[in-house]
Amino acid sequence: MSAIGNPERFEVVDEGWTGDAGAGRDEAVAWASSPGHGMPGRRGDRQFAGFLHDRGAARHAVAMSSNAHIFEPPFFAFAPVRTGAFSTLSQQEKPPSKLVAITAPTGYGKTVLLTGLFERYRKAGTLCRWLSLDDRDVTVERVMTHLESALLTPASMVDPQQALHQGDEPVHERIAALLESMSLSTTPLVVFIDNLNFCADETLNRLLDALIFRTPSWVQLVLSSTTTLPFDHARAKLEGRILSFGFGELSLNREEVLAFLGGELASRLTPAAVDSIVAQSEGWPAAVRLMQIVLSSAEQPEQALARFSGADEDLSDLLNRQVLGAFDERSRKFLLEISLLRTFGVNLCRFATGDEQAHQHIASLLRRNLFVIPLDRNRSWYRLHALFREFLVDEAQRQIPVERRREILSKAAEWCEHGGHWHDAIEYALAADSAPLAAAVLERVAAMFVRDRGDLHQYIEWVEKLHATGAQCGWEADFWYVWGLVFHRRYEYARRQTERLSLRIDREVAAGTATGDANEFRRRIEVILIAIDVYTDRLQEGYPNCIRWLSGMRGDDPFNVATVACAASIHLTSAYKLVESRKLIRQAQSYIAQANSDYGVAWVSLLSSFIALQEGDFVTAHQDLLAALTRVRATLGETPGIVSTISMLAAKSAVEMNLDAETRELLSPALKKATSHGLVDTAAAGLEAAVKMWDGHSDDPVSVPMLREIASAYPPRLAAMLSCFLIRRLIRLGRIDDALLEAAQIGLTGDESGRRQPAAGVPETANYRDLLAAAEIDLAIATGRLKQATAMVAAETKLAKAEDRAGRLVELALDEAAISICTHNPAPAVRHVARAISIAAKRRYLRPFRDRAELLAGIVNETKSKDWGFAVEEERRFFAEICRGLPLTNSGLLEQLDELNVSSALTETPTARELELLSLIEAGLTNQQLADRLSVSVATVKWHLYNLYTKLGVSSRSAAIARARALNVLAR
Repeated sequence: MSAIGNPERFEVVDEGWTGDAGAGRDEAVAWASSPGHGMPGRRGDRQFAGFLHDRGAARHAVAMSSNAHIFEPPFFAFAPVRTGAFSTLSQQEKPPSKLVAITAPTGYGKTVLLTGLFERYRKAGTLCRWLSLDDRDVTVERVMTHLESALLTPASMVDPQQALHQGDEPVHERIAALLESMSLSTTPLVVFIDNLNFCADETLNRLLDALIFRTPSWVQLVLSSTTTLPFDHARAKLEGRILSFGFGELSLNREEVLAFLGGELASRLTPAAVDSIVAQSEGWPAAVRLMQIVLSSAEQPEQALARFSGADEDLSDLLNRQVLGAFDERSRKFLLEISLLRTFGVNLCRFATGDEQAHQHIASLLRRNLFVIPLDRNRSWYRLHALFREFLVDEAQRQIPVERRREILSKAAEWCEHGGHWHDAIEYALAADSAPLAAAVLERVAAMFVRDRGDLHQYIEWVEKLHATGAQCGWEADFWYVWGLVFHRRYEYARRQTERLSLRIDREVAAGTATGDANEFRRRIEVILIAIDVYTDRLQEGYPNCIRWLSGMRGDDPFNVATVACAASIHLTSAYKLVESRKLIRQAQSYIAQANSDYGVAWVSLLSSFIALQEGDFVTAHQDLLAALTRVRATLGETPGIVSTISMLAAKSAVEMNLDAETRELLSPALKKATSHGLVDTAAAGLEAAVKMWDGHSDDPVSVPMLREIASAYPPRLAAMLSCFLIRRLIRLGRIDDALLEAAQIGLTGDESGRRQPAAGVPETANYRDLLAAAEIDLAIATGRLKQATAMVAAETKLAKAEDRAGRLVELALDEAAISICTHNPAPAVRHVARAISIAAKRRYLRPFRDRAELLAGIVNETKSKDWGFAVEEERRFFAEICRGLPLTNSGLLEQLDELNVSSALTETPTARELELLSLIEAGLTNQQLADRLSVSVATVKWHLYNLYTKLGVSSRSAAIARARALNVLAR
């Protein structure tokens, strides 16, 4: 479709200070969109929204209010020409291919065509989504933000702290989350993206390839650009996914040129003149439009045509003479001045230019149909066509003095700020070189952009532009700038900026120019420094700051109190001071409840469960983490990073409880986000679970290089911990030489000296030291250094008892059993295993027994059921469960274990005579001895035994005794 010069009826509406949100974008620099009639209802929207509500709500909430027009096609005041391209693409109710790629220079009616198709498909009932880009959308991050706002409808506002943490989420993770959400809906969807040429990001191809090749078949794309779109064209053609339209297909033929010119003008032209127009314009709609303007106003159109060359210089001259020349001086000045505005409405133009006749000027532009595109159905916001605006801006640079241009932009910034169009307000202020105004706006909107929207890239860019001019922001703006740097992972630079801000506050207080509560602000800055210490793994250095901050509490923000308490708890947990850590978590729980933050609640919950994991209480941790996971998915959605962090901890509890399928299910999505959300210790839990699931083969779903890549995104301690996990796993897999090579990387010598070279830059927290010791013990046992292993086990057992870490005591008891077998002293081995089982049973700590299956099988095969004197039914049941997974050859013990079905109750209570028989059987009496003892016949003894076996659900004496012991029947 393309435009003709017959405008429809129009009405100019005053947009008001806080009216329709169109001033605030970002609007697309494109020539097109749907005609001015009303829009049909969107069938399927509600169903689609039901699936796509999990992500991007914070971005969506603000972006949709201040950038509304990028999500709707523009509204033209003319009826489009029905071109061949439109006819081809509009035959069905949706596009004829997965991708329709429209690539042509400016002025070929790409946006007009997209708009017509948008209206055609939407009227037919197809769900359509629109996105327009402009010259600010140069990065994939910005395009992704717009896509999330356009496609992911929020069920509710996202927690501000969640938005802050996910503000610097890697693009590949955002793409994956977008695809995941899109795949959940089966409603056919057509996504229109106009002006993709503005995004010059070299990684745009990843996004386009994902949308083209990894979205469901019912998701289709219509894309436009002035340059070749960067995606895998060969694959798209090979798979039949693409239908391409270039300038040749978009050029107007003779019939379309006639329609474009309109009946009145066409009647004044000879066929030869029409042929001349076609030849000179080469079907370029923009040139045809300009020729229409010239010829319509000429008394002798063919004479005017003869003077028209079509060259760029002639087009510029034509615009100057024929378009601007048709206006009086005041209107011409108005047009040049509003060209500085990306979008405009009556009140904005009146305020920015000071021209009280803005309403009349805009009405005149619409009457003349001079490249002015309405952006909303109310006709209250407009933009100039790109080609026309480019010319006008160039003219404005030459004709309007610099000071006047700055005045207009400053006024526009002031108006946009009052209207709540913050993005445009800041952009106009910066463009006006008005540092004080830009700083003032940033001061007022800093928290919204960083905390509420998580728009870190944009906010940092603004502040650094301002800093580059030598200007400085207010305290609040600089405070949120530092937070942005933190979540942008520029930790050391953020630390330097906090120092700079603190010194500045001190100077202003000393000079009496401070504008806020300096003490309160210093405490807020201290919270940032505490957070930096946590993220950079400076836990020991940061802990005293946490305690000092908490001791000075006086009316602080509840979220800040919870944050600092959690930071202190993280240090204490890593130091195995678990009682003190739990006290701080209780304090954090109390304050986070006042902060109304689901995201904060999720963090406090996972840190509470982290304590249970360190204790070895995997049942409690598992239950609490799954509950937290359910809660956070319900409140924040499926895709936030906090979901993956909780899943990492839940996978750790699941793998220790021998729940392999659940572990894989938790790890699969969590590992994909592990580089962008979490702390060293939370990531370590997930990596440990992954390593324990690794079978040692290169084709295993768990890839060691992938785990190393994740670890490299964190401070060095995580990589060292990963090496410990790998050492222990390699030993379990029998790959001792590989384990020794891995050990050498972190300074474990693996020889009798027991010397250990500390890894550079790795703080030796208690949990890391404990992990190193565990790896050293495993290496010592595997390499036959049993004396050294015995001494280390004794020392570690004493320490684990003092720290009340049950999980570690289980491992150490099994280490003692292994040493007993290796030293040919099997007698104590049963005692060590029994002790491990008594500790592990109620905690469902199965993994260490599974990892030592051969060792345990060797011990169990040499024993009888009576050798295992478990006093508690839970322990007997746990032992039976372990044995069922062992390669046992002791058939008698296997039979007794099979009969030891303690999960079922007695079908009937044994009689007193049957219980008497049971106690005599346990004493070892034969059937004849039983008959003699009870003064009955052997047949009567057998009859009683048959009834007893039936009630116990067994079929032999040994099984009856085992079953009776498990059920405590012998004690009756």
